[in-house]
Amino acid sequence: MKTLRVEGWRGINHSYAIVNQWQLLELCRLPVELCHVDRPFFNAGWNPGRNGSGLGDAQQRQIASIRGPRPGEHADIAYRITFPFDLSACDADRLFVFGTAEYQHTTGMFAGGDLQQSIADERLSIVTPSHWSAAGFLKTGFDPARVHVVAHGIDPGTFRPIDRKRRKTMRNLMRVRNDDFVLLSVGAMTENKGIDLLLTAFARLRRRHRHLKLVLKDQSNLYGLTADRILATLGTSAQGNPFTEDVVASIIFVSHNLSVADLAALYGSVDCYVSPYKAEGFNLTPLEAAGCGVPVVVTRGGSTDDYFEPAIGLQVDSKRVQSGHRTWLEPDPESLHDALARIIEGRQRFDAAAVSAAVHARFTWSKVTGDLGRVLGL
Repeated sequence: MKTLRVEGWRGINHSYAIVNQWQLLELCRLPVELCHVDRPFFNAGWNPGRNGSGLGDAQQRQIASIRGPRPGEHADIAYRITFPFDLSACDADRLFVFGTAEYQHTTGMFAGGDLQQSIADERLSIVTPSHWSAAGFLKTGFDPARVHVVAHGIDPGTFRPIDRKRRKTMRNLMRVRNDDFVLLSVGAMTENKGIDLLLTAFARLRRRHRHLKLVLKDQSNLYGLTADRILATLGTSAQGNPFTEDVVASIIFVSHNLSVADLAALYGSVDCYVSPYKAEGFNLTPLEAAGCGVPVVVTRGGSTDDYFEPAIGLQVDSKRVQSGHRTWLEPDPESLHDALARIIEGRQRFDAAAVSAAVHARFTWSKVTGDLGRVLGL
């Protein structure tokens, strides 16, 4: 049996840590001698008390129980999932480094070793979650044969449609009526998320659809960026200020931490998930929302192309933009508006069970971690 040493983050809700923890739960099921090394968090202020993973108690205990390396133990395979991407010397036979290249570049993202020597080292391979992200590592100079695309997934026991009682409870907590149509977006309120485009589209749609609400769940506990900060920066256009008191009052901001179970309930309580992103390494939250049976609206041309299918929602047209070493997408505002209007007005309908089933059939953590195992040679 081979020995796999995973080196990464546990206990917090950063995306790399979340991916690592779900993968660890599945790696425990594989025929491999598994150990884990906790690497320092990128931000010294991150900690499980302030930035807890939100996983269930039993899941956290299982993850915490994974042993560390024994003295002098040799690892056949090392898998690093941390940031910056660590190229430091490794005593394992093979080293796999996980990373994402949201803007299709990796400039300044490596540490711990000489990049050109690492590119030439046939014992080193890259694992990344989408073909969009893989392009950044290929531009860096890595051999295509050593850049492996392994998707992320969802836990089908957690991310599934919720019952009417739970949905009503969640909507009551948000002071949302049964007949309101609720849009949702979750994540760090950074430039690449396209929240400015979503806010502008919402303000325009709200004028015609008085039952429309928008929920923005940020990650301010990690990054200190809140959704209302973006709203404050959007200026008055030639047509006046679209963010009237009525529009602002129809936006619900959520900044506190949620457990994974409560996040799934939040997804299940809304009517549409919206992510008009500009640059993403994978973009897990739309997949989680779709797992809960909620139709999604996402940008066409980026990382979500790897998992999008018409059964789960609609895509927003975009154009590719390149400036220096950065490449991103600019979603078309009219296409975003039209996609949302079609769903809000019922001209495009999605069955919750079918949306959920489409995701559960292809993108569970069990399946994609099995794919990871094959890449690692387990």
